[in-house]
Amino acid sequence: MKQSELDFIQSLRQSSHYIEQHRGKTFVLYLPGELLDESDALLQLSQDITLLHNLNINLVLAMGATTQIDQALEQHQHTWQQHLGCRITPTEILPIFQKTIGQVRSQLEAIFCATSHQQTQPLTIVSGNWVIAQPKGVIDGIDFGHTGILRKVNIAGIQDSLNAKQIVLLTPLAYSLTGEVFNLNTFEQACEIAKQLKADKLMVFEDLQAWLEPLKSTGRQISQWEFEQNAKALPESLQPKINQLRTIYQDVKRIHILHQNEPSSLLTELFTRDGSGLLIFSDHYHQIRSARHEDISAIIELITPLESKGILVKRSRERLELEIDKFTVIERDHCIIGCAALYEYSDSHNKTSGELACLAVHQDYQGQQLGEQLLHAITQKAQSKNLTQLFLLTTQTYHWFIEHGFELKSPEDLPAGKQELYNYQRQSKVLIKPLKTS
Repeated sequence: MKQSELDFIQSLRQSSHYIEQHRGKTFVLYLPGELLDESDALLQLSQDITLLHNLNINLVLAMGATTQIDQALEQHQHTWQQHLGCRITPTEILPIFQKTIGQVRSQLEAIFCATSHQQTQPLTIVSGNWVIAQPKGVIDGIDFGHTGILRKVNIAGIQDSLNAKQIVLLTPLAYSLTGEVFNLNTFEQACEIAKQLKADKLMVFEDLQAWLEPLKSTGRQISQWEFEQNAKALPESLQPKINQLRTIYQDVKRIHILHQNEPSSLLTELFTRDGSGLLIFSDHYHQIRSARHEDISAIIELITPLESKGILVKRSRERLELEIDKFTVIERDHCIIGCAALYEYSDSHNKTSGELACLAVHQDYQGQQLGEQLLHAITQKAQSKNLTQLFLLTTQTYHWFIEHGFELKSPEDLPAGKQELYNYQRQSKVLIKPLKTS
């Protein structure tokens, strides 16, 4: 079998649990005009969206068209004025606006029709007057004309279309109750509809590097709390979108920022363990739990490189099988990426101590504060057992533990049972941290 075929089979196997995980879920995708302006990218995107539809994922597409409208206005020698970072839509450019949106929508529908024509049941893309608009009005003496804001959404109508296995398409065009046409911000539409649908994901194609560069120290998967701590570092141009994302935190658990120049990032984000974009999550992207016997092989794989470097003391499989109840693990998408163990000791004064041992985080996930989370979990576990102190032995990482409240001590400060096992040839540093007991 060719290597390319083996790689394909392996990738398919790895994606199987993601396929099961996403089935029946609802995703809202924001597609900016820059992405839709490139024919090859649009074709690839349509193929990927068709695949998601075939996997029984409910999809709402929010179609932007700023790039195309800018081009059309330039051809007609019009400029699109702004105030407070918002476009002004005067009556004279409204026909150009409507015509351009119609062309982009028609192109989008045509490419999806071509993509799905070989299917037994070709997918159907539908759009409608689900969004009711109202004028933005006059601000600072500036009339925004036909620029509108979202007034209400017929969310039941959108849900009916999704239940009928149709893909819902939103455009910048929306209508008022008096029949007027308005230009709405599609990003705001995408956020509001994701919120009202309580969508499982909002997936946004953006200039990914503009989001990632200020957040490079936090990694590509961060909690909403971590994101908020760093949001001010992002470019000023992104702050309106960040403010819009804040409105959906309580209802949409995962927000994905994808690279608008790489349509394939949609699939790699959804069907690979680490994705390719920026994930902002409010649910538990990973979980910390007690280890089980079926985790033993994964723990061995995790700690073996550290044992080879002398950072951890070697443990046999037999020992792990006997002591698995001592271990706590971090699991991300069915993969063990961190572990730590807690052993109890008593001394002659009936004081009980806990040994923190075998703390390890997979090298691909270091720098994401997972070590801190494991340390916190072990500390809580020790406190729940009314242990008076936590100690550990280490040869190379003692500075990190000092930064987290441990103090350097001597082997004589260890519980008697641990002193007897101390290896003077290894010359491990002894660190101890007192614990608050309830």
